[in-house]
Amino acid sequence: MTLLLPLLLSACGLWIYEEPDEGGRVSWSGAVIDGPSADAGPFTGGELTAWDLDGELIATGREPWEDSPGTWRLKVPPEIPVALHLAGEGMLPAVWRGTTPAHLAYWYSGALFAFEQDTWRPFFEQFDGQHGQQVTALEDGVCWAWFAPWEPEAWAGAQVRLTDGAGEIADFLAYTLNDEGVLVDPAGTPLDHLFAFDLTPGDITLSVLTADGRAMTETWPCWAGEIVAGWYLALPAEPT
Repeated sequence: MTLLLPLLLSACGLWIYEEPDEGGRVSWSGAVIDGPSADAGPFTGGELTAWDLDGELIATGREPWEDSPGTWRLKVPPEIPVALHLAGEGMLPAVWRGTTPAHLAYWYSGALFAFEQDTWRPFFEQFDGQHGQQVTALEDGVCWAWFAPWEPEAWAGAQVRLTDGAGEIADFLAYTLNDEGVLVDPAGTPLDHLFAFDLTPGDITLSVLTADGRAMTETWPCWAGEIVAGWYLALPAEPT
């Protein structure tokens, strides 16, 4: 199984100081692409919305620059946790998690992406039947999830727990990416990618306790038919 690797760096932004506007909001901008691969195109003409964790819409993104398709801007309240939902024609919708910036900020190009349907649906469907995993179609009202740790080596031998929107423990598939770019069973080696399918919509929560005692828990409010884009998962620097 070959995985297309992204040429992406981080969901962190390039921070530039600017006072909030009169409404107390700050500008948050950057390029969005249509998948995690080197040849991904711009995500244009779709919808990018930001919601707080109480389910309130706080911002609707725009593409304000005609000469820069796929570059989006949000005007958001500063320093609050948000869910970012991406959807568009020909795309598999995705939900990201993040925290809005304190001041004017730009995310790195490609740090947010949707999934171009013709390319990525076959990729996800090839997991059907692996280790008993069932890939139920998104159209049937489920969620999928793709998690990618920032430090795969630190996740070797980690205790990982995934719960779905009903609060039930969910199965997932875990893989290491070998030198040939093929996903293989980890067997105690670094965890590069984790996948889950047939998840009940709602709060999808991933909890991790590494062998060196570091822990993280993150939750994505996933709507029916969406993919949780749990990339760049960072652990604390020290055990908790």
